[in-house]
Amino acid sequence: MRVVKIVMALVLGAAALFSCSSAPVAEQVETAVEPIAQVVEAPVQKETQVIHLNQVPGAFTNGDLTLKAGTYSFEVANSGVAHEVGLVVAPKKSEITAEDHLPNAYVSEVVKNGETKASKGEVVLTKGEYVYFCPLNPTEQYSITVE
Repeated sequence: MRVVKIVMALVLGAAALFSCSSAPVAEQVETAVEPIAQVVEAPVQKETQVIHLNQVPGAFTNGDLTLKAGTYSFEVANSGVAHEVGLVVAPKKSEITAEDHLPNAYVSEVVKNGETKASKGEVVLTKGEYVYFCPLNPTEQYSITVE
């Protein structure tokens, strides 16, 4: 709403300024408004995308993932694992330590059989290679390729 008021004020101001010109007022205002419209236009920010992951005994059923760079959160479902499960997301490298983990990708609490839990927060994934796995289940490391 504030942007609309600013644009209207600028248009009216431009009309007043150019009213002394020999060109028609409508042409003057159109010329004055065009650059303003370009400045006002802004890209729409994409919202957080939720990645739903499903664990069964010893595996994630989702397999390797390919995502676009952006902001993500994760939900992990425990489908038949008799004990609690979790989630680790980290940049891909030969040896991953706890310092490499993306803490916001951890589930808010361990996931019991039949439950689904969300990650602690949002994770910004930039172009590159990541892995996800569960050290409690345990599972293999699955690839996340971010384009």
